[in-house]
Amino acid sequence: MKHQAMGRALATTAVLAGLAGCADLNDTGLAALATRVQAYAVVDEQLVQGEMVLFPDHTGTVALRADPAAVGAPAEVASAPRPAGKPMLTSCVGRLRYTATTLGSIDLRCNDGAVADLRMALIGDTRGYGYGHTATGLASLTFGMTAVEARAHLTVPPGKQLVDRTEPAGLELR
Repeated sequence: MKHQAMGRALATTAVLAGLAGCADLNDTGLAALATRVQAYAVVDEQLVQGEMVLFPDHTGTVALRADPAAVGAPAEVASAPRPAGKPMLTSCVGRLRYTATTLGSIDLRCNDGAVADLRMALIGDTRGYGYGHTATGLASLTFGMTAVEARAHLTVPPGKQLVDRTEPAGLELR
C-alpha cells in the first residue's frame, strides 16, 4: 500500500513537470516565431518610437521610447516647453490582441500616467495602425511601416509636423 501511494506521487510529479515543460516550450516556440517591426506613436502630443513584437497566436507587445537625443539632451533642450504643461513622456508599453481577422486592440500605458485603448486595423500581415484617446488627449500608433508611411497615419498636434530624421533613423516632431 505504501509503495502504491509513493508510485502515484511520483507519477503525479512527473505529469506536472511534463506540463510545466510544455508551457515553457510553447513560450519558446512563440518567441522563436515572433516578428519584430518598427513602431511609432504620438501620445498626448508627444512622439515615441520603438518596436512591436507580433506573435503567431494573434497577440503582441509594444515598447516605445521618446527620442533618446531629447531625453538625454542638455538642460536647455530638456526644459523646452511641453504640451499644455504635461509631464515629459519617456516611454510607453502595451499589449496587443486581435479581435477579428484584421482588427485588434492595444492597451498602451505610459510613464507619465497616460493610458489608452487603441483600436487597431491591420493593412498587411505585419503592418497596421491604431487610434484612441487618453484622459487628456489623442493617441495614434503605427507599426511595420517606414517613417514616410507612418506619417500618413499618425495624429500630429496643431502647428507641428512630423519630419524624417536620418541620424538616428526615424521621425521627429517639430
